[in-house]
Amino acid sequence: MDMMKNPLLSIIVPVYNVEKYLRTSLDSIFVQDTDDCEILLINDGSKDGSLSVLREYEKKYRNVRVINKVNEGVSTTRNCGLDECRGEYLYFMDADDILHPQLLSFLRKEIVEVYPDIIVWDFATFYTNPKFVPIPSEVKIEDVQNEHKEAFNYLMANGSAVSLCSKAIRRSRVGEIIRVDPTMTYGEDMFFCWKVILMADNIRYIRLPLYYYRQSGYGATNRFHPDLYEHYRRAFDDIRLFVEQQGIVNVNILANIDYHFACRIPALTSMEIRAPYSIDKQVSHLQHVLQDEYIRRGLLSNSQLNGKLFTLARNNEVSKMLKIARLEAVKSKLLYPLKKILK
Repeated sequence: MDMMKNPLLSIIVPVYNVEKYLRTSLDSIFVQDTDDCEILLINDGSKDGSLSVLREYEKKYRNVRVINKVNEGVSTTRNCGLDECRGEYLYFMDADDILHPQLLSFLRKEIVEVYPDIIVWDFATFYTNPKFVPIPSEVKIEDVQNEHKEAFNYLMANGSAVSLCSKAIRRSRVGEIIRVDPTMTYGEDMFFCWKVILMADNIRYIRLPLYYYRQSGYGATNRFHPDLYEHYRRAFDDIRLFVEQQGIVNVNILANIDYHFACRIPALTSMEIRAPYSIDKQVSHLQHVLQDEYIRRGLLSNSQLNGKLFTLARNNEVSKMLKIARLEAVKSKLLYPLKKILK
């Protein structure tokens, strides 16, 4: 079998202006055995020297394919990878992050021996140099049940359903149906993951951090997104429509969708304090958000949402919510330099 025509795994790396970290990230792939992998490096119109770095790796490794395209954003770039990849499984990596040196051996073993729809693993964060977790003699790997689509809530509770970068997905489960929403600039990978999880029959969960996410302080999560609530609302509407179209709708799934929309309250509150308009307008806008029917149902029907911010949200105490968010933002800004030193 020609592995370049029929690779076991396609590793898809969207690249945009990350020359500073790019070699370190790519080297974390190639220190591992990649003979049965194709590596798709997709340059999204970078203005720095990223493309030159990608060309170096394309010349050095026979299984690297570079795609150079105009800048359209990470979602469209990921969709380009979905359209171009040829692997039995596909995997997305961010171009400034780092893989654990044994990730690919774990994936290969799971694919060959179990052939699941999705392989999930944990991730860790770092600021300068990652500290790889030693691999124990016995690694805990779970078979996650999904007969009634319960994996959706289980993996969300573990924080494992959010990131694309901690999942290898059987390509046939994505097909032509599931794509990343190109209109979203925040949280777009999460909604893609949810659809894939809802379509899966069998999932394997490796309880080890095998992906290392770089904390820079300058990513999309730290910018103001004026239409965040509207994007979330449209995405949750899309998820509800998706489960109906696929015939997998049940009461638990719909309740979980409400719950997870309500879980966005901290992000929505944090985003509001970055808004360039008056505090009165921030209060008014957040009050409007809290009246959303999904959020209200999620807040009122789920006792798991029991933190202080959620209690204030139930009581519509918006000014206090914004005050807490401002204090947390100041604390985070003050602690960021210290965390860089310690990690």
